[in-house]
Amino acid sequence: MFLRQFHYVVALEQERHFGRAAKRCNVSQPTLSSGIKQLEEELSIPIILRHQKFQGFTAEGTRVVEWSKRLLADRAAMMEELAIMRDNMHGRLRIGAMPMSSPLLPLIGRLFNARHPLVQLDVQFLGFDQMVLGLKNFELDVGITYLDQQHPLDGYETMPLYEKSLSLLLPDNDWLGDVDTATWQEAAQLPLCLLSPSMHERQIMDEAFSNAGCKPRPQLESNSILQLAFHVMNGNIATVVPQHFSRTNYGFDGTREILLNEPVVSQQIGLVWAKGTPIQPMAKATVELMEEAVESGQLKESFRH
Repeated sequence: MFLRQFHYVVALEQERHFGRAAKRCNVSQPTLSSGIKQLEEELSIPIILRHQKFQGFTAEGTRVVEWSKRLLADRAAMMEELAIMRDNMHGRLRIGAMPMSSPLLPLIGRLFNARHPLVQLDVQFLGFDQMVLGLKNFELDVGITYLDQQHPLDGYETMPLYEKSLSLLLPDNDWLGDVDTATWQEAAQLPLCLLSPSMHERQIMDEAFSNAGCKPRPQLESNSILQLAFHVMNGNIATVVPQHFSRTNYGFDGTREILLNEPVVSQQIGLVWAKGTPIQPMAKATVELMEEAVESGQLKESFRH
């Protein structure tokens, strides 16, 4: 039984095609098929459904896929921990983030670069279900999401980081006059661009609009909050962003941000990672850095500039 055989199984599960899985593993298709066949013989179970084309895994094979991912993740974790012991941590920190958490990401990047300069950040903006699946399959090290009762995180560790209200990002024009706050009803009357309806953050916004007795009619929708902000910067349109978004994402000239109220919508945002002993090294390093940032006040300070 060799580690490469587990790589073959995981690649086949991800690619759903023998040829593409072999290419992913940099081997020939017969080599991949032979490696999986040998694993089946060693385990005395069928792993894949036998057809000319890939048709899926047997029930036993599905469990082998899950264990293969765990074994490969543990092997990667061991290598990362040994690198830490040599003060030589390297690799990729894989973060699954919600769009509204984008103000936090530059701080994580700066902290990691200062402490672990050989680590590369890989940030993916994902929905809640995709993020949890990525953590479960060891395809993500940590997630950044809302810590609320709508999406329970049983089986995962969490760490509260900060709480944010929602603001209206406007072009720097005469809309709403010289005010510091606006109501959701006032926002609904403006030309709007908003996050896509399927996204959790948009559902929070829609609930706030509904509670205010109004319904927006957005002219544009996107799953990228930065794309929405660029539209505000370059056109006569507004959007909803986390409070202080424009301060922590420099470069949105020609915009202004005002707090939304009636109702004020506040959400707790935190870090989430898979339970395990020992904790995966990349997740552990992230948790330690963020604990230091919270205790020192560096996290709070990062949202003031």
